[in-house]
Amino acid sequence: MDITFVYESRHPIEVRDGLWAALEVLGRTHSIKRVNIATDNYLSGSEFVLGWGAFGSHVDIFCQKLPSRKGLCIGGNTCPPSGALNYDVLFYETKWYRPQINFHPNIIHAFGYNADIYKNINVTRDIDYLGVGAYALWKRWDKMLNKKGNRRIIGEYQVGNPEESQEIWETLENGGVLCKTMQKPETLMFEYNRAKTVYLPANIYGGGERAVLEARACGCKVEVEPDNPKLQEVIEMPLWTHEDYAKRLEEGICG
Repeated sequence: MDITFVYESRHPIEVRDGLWAALEVLGRTHSIKRVNIATDNYLSGSEFVLGWGAFGSHVDIFCQKLPSRKGLCIGGNTCPPSGALNYDVLFYETKWYRPQINFHPNIIHAFGYNADIYKNINVTRDIDYLGVGAYALWKRWDKMLNKKGNRRIIGEYQVGNPEESQEIWETLENGGVLCKTMQKPETLMFEYNRAKTVYLPANIYGGGERAVLEARACGCKVEVEPDNPKLQEVIEMPLWTHEDYAKRLEEGICG
């Protein structure tokens, strides 16, 4: 089957997360074309279009207009699922999110980390607390200032609000937290392996699901805030890999 994966990224580093790796698995038996709508031109003709993004995102708006069979890997939960019935299938990451799309006739749980990259390599853990994610208010990185010891945050600046990101960065560094920009996956894996605890204090809208799985795969203790049951669910769920992710995607695309 000809499948076009539609996403939006303006970051120079290729993420190569669980979804990226799952698409590599699907590419063994299907033709996969990746289209970054931030930089690429979309060419029609695919038998199936798979988008990744939140409802209301540029990807969602773009995909909903396409006449072909299509699905959405839902990333983000800030906006209600407007137009969800325009998709043939919806893929979700957590049971916490599922009630928001229960009205759709074809919803499938699909999630996993890139097991080809993220693993425990048994090195000395000299970072007491590591945070991974964007420098944004919903990540609540100010809570890292309450932790003691060697603290580090790795993340990207917000494309639409770099001023906020810069303010967060400066506040953290003034409080003794080392801040770094987003790293390539192999470097990020090594940083996880150096961490005793990965601390993700994001609120319920602040993402972090992928970081929880990657940290667990690298042997880290993961700590989240008690008001975020979504991330607590990811701490407790099976450690699904990209191979599991690919099976669920294929079930929804080809079933």
